Amino acid sequence: MLDMKQAIEVDIAYQILRQSGQPMYFRDLINKVIDIKAKPVASLSHAISEIHTQINMDSRFAHLGKGMWGLNEWTPQNTRRSSSDDSSSSSAPTTKRRERLLEEIQQDYVAATTEPGEAE
Repeated sequence: MLDMKQAIEVDIAYQILRQSGQPMYFRDLINKVIDIKAKPVASLSHAISEIHTQINMDSRFAHLGKGMWGLNEWTPQNTRRSSSDDSSSSSAPTTKRRERLLEEIQQDYVAATTEPGEAE
C-alpha cells in the first residue's frame, strides 16, 4: 500500500482516481492531492499548476476535455491497422484531436494559474 503522505503528488492523484473509479475535474483532484499530502503550500495557484503539469506529463492519465481527467486504463485502446492507406486517411483527424486536446490543456492551465477574483 502506498504511504500517501510520503508519495509524490502524481502517484497520489493516480490512487485517488483509481479508488473513485470515475473522472474528476482537475481542481477537485488536485485539491484532494494537496489535502492528502498535508504539506503547507506557499502559493495555491503554483501548487495547482505544478501538480497539473505532473498529471499532464504522466501517461497513466487521460485528459477527457473540459478540465476532466481520468485514467488511460479506463479508455479502450484503438486498434491500429498496418495498411498504409488507412494510416494516411486517419492522420488529419488525429492531428485535429491533438490540437484540440492541447488547447483544452492550455485552458485548464490558465484557469489553474488564475487566482480567484482575477480577471480572466
